[in-house]
Amino acid sequence: MKTIYTIIILMFLYSFADAQIEEGRRYMSQGTNNSISLEIPNADAKMTKKVWTKYLKDKTKGGKTKYTRKTDESFTDDAEYVPIGGANTLDIYAKFEDAGENCRATIWFDLGGAYLNSEMHGDKYNEGEKFLMRFAIAVAIEKTEEELAEEEKKQKNLEKDLDKLKKDKDGYHKDIEEAKQKIAEAEANIEQNIKDQASTETAIEIQDKVINKIKERLKSLKE
Repeated sequence: MKTIYTIIILMFLYSFADAQIEEGRRYMSQGTNNSISLEIPNADAKMTKKVWTKYLKDKTKGGKTKYTRKTDESFTDDAEYVPIGGANTLDIYAKFEDAGENCRATIWFDLGGAYLNSEMHGDKYNEGEKFLMRFAIAVAIEKTEEELAEEEKKQKNLEKDLDKLKKDKDGYHKDIEEAKQKIAEAEANIEQNIKDQASTETAIEIQDKVINKIKERLKSLKE
């Protein structure tokens, strides 16, 4: 299983080679603040949001993530993630937008008094980029698992179709055997019918002679 995931990750990173982490000040529910964003290939916003919640639960401690429809943001309050927040907790805001066949993920890390940025926070910012890249890989794995499940479902349906076809074939063979038996019975009936016709024709000939004798006798009586 680890080998499969390694291959998936390597394939994802290869397809992702030209993509760039973008830092910039972007508008969100708390105003315009510094963010990190990345376009995730072959993903949609709905699935990416779902993976984000699972990813934060796995990678951070303490914080609870909720989605606010009004702001179209996911918000994680008082999360513990030492590589970025150190001994302090941090608030994490995230927004996911469909961009053609891809999804653009924008993340804001509120360190308390300042939002994570490369100018002020150096190493912590680098950890933020890694955090986002690992998340993108988690999305790729989730999507690949969904694709695998879908293809396995198709295979099961095909196997069901094959089982039905095999049963149908057995039924056709049974129909053929029954038809052969009926044909044999019909052929035997034909042979018996021919014999019965011959016997009946002989009986008719005999009966015809009997009738002719009676007619001759009747004629002689009338003369």
